[in-house]
Amino acid sequence: MENWDNAVVVDSRELQRLRDEHANVQKASRKQRLLLLVLAGGCAVTGLGLYMGALRLTATERDAKECRKTAMRSNVVLAALARSHENILAATEKAPSVGTKSWGRRFTVTKYLPNSPAYGKFNDGLTSTLWKADPKSRIVAVDPKLIPYGSWVWVEGLGWYRAQDCGSAIKGFRLDLLTATERDAMAFGKQDRFVIVVPSADA
Repeated sequence: MENWDNAVVVDSRELQRLRDEHANVQKASRKQRLLLLVLAGGCAVTGLGLYMGALRLTATERDAKECRKTAMRSNVVLAALARSHENILAATEKAPSVGTKSWGRRFTVTKYLPNSPAYGKFNDGLTSTLWKADPKSRIVAVDPKLIPYGSWVWVEGLGWYRAQDCGSAIKGFRLDLLTATERDAMAFGKQDRFVIVVPSADA
């Protein structure tokens, strides 16, 4: 005869209830995992969106900086043009004799020295019109076929000079301004300036 003293009697209804609870727990667990996956996916999409937004913002900031730089450069150029225009108008108003023969355009401008060996061994300190080559006289070397001797010549940013000299390299739209020091001539170099030419009355 078997020993029934240690036997456990389980109600079939209780067993079914436990099975139902287990099934509910598994179903809830699956729902939670699905929810976590959805949340993780949402976070990934949000993170990617934020990253792309940051990239676009960086690109926008970079473009804005370039625009500001371009605007600043444009403002500098416009300001320089405005100053040049004002200087040209002021020079025209102060011209010794502005008439129908007066004209203006851009020239290549350099500077030269009095008594410089570079201008030949026969350089005697006098200009081609026999003026003393004195920088204080504000003399400019010109091409006399283009600008008659004695003409007044206004150089943008530098003021008025008198055409009283020439040079073998000064042909066409070239000007050479007499200066006192080699340092000034070298520092000035070769520049493009607007020039107004006012021929003398007997030109």
